[in-house]
Amino acid sequence: MFRSAAPLVLLLALTGCGSTDDEPTAEPTAEASPTAPASSAGPTTAVPPKASAKAEETLDLDIAPGMLGEVRVGMTRAAWQRTGQLEDGASVCAEKARWTGNPKGIVVITDDQATVRQILVSVRGPRTDHGGIGVGSTYGELRAAYPDLTPLVADGYDGASTYPPGEEDGKAYLGFLLGVPPAEVTDSTPITSIAVTGGERAYFQYDC
Repeated sequence: MFRSAAPLVLLLALTGCGSTDDEPTAEPTAEASPTAPASSAGPTTAVPPKASAKAEETLDLDIAPGMLGEVRVGMTRAAWQRTGQLEDGASVCAEKARWTGNPKGIVVITDDQATVRQILVSVRGPRTDHGGIGVGSTYGELRAAYPDLTPLVADGYDGASTYPPGEEDGKAYLGFLLGVPPAEVTDSTPITSIAVTGGERAYFQYDC
């Protein structure tokens, strides 16, 4: 009797579930399965943001007088190799060093012995440690950060440059290029390039 009762109880339980409230709930579970392909699209759309975040991270650099990141103008190959921020190779012409990974918008000018002479920044990301000025900042913002800027002079290719004098010796260790001639510069004119120098005028007309 004990053996025959168990199948009967199971049969009653199954027929009872199927005949009352379980039939309507079975329909949504069948419809939910087509949504699975949508989850496969998730990883595909998530990849570009990760890549762009890495690109931004490599350009998150401080600009200081005579210095970009940990690289200082005047460093020899032995010195800049220890920073890990420069590598052997040319980025534009026949330079002996370039920024690690050779990102667009950063040119390291060297002499024949690979000593750093100047660094040109023409990409958004790096900013001055004083005032937070970078490519894309305006002339008005630059003047507010550096009230003692030199007068604008014609420079670059139909542009204008200006320099904040160094605090200790009065020499220019930073240079800022604006994309229009001096007579056309207004407070809203954006900065197009920043030069990190060793106290001399920037090579904004640098070319091969």
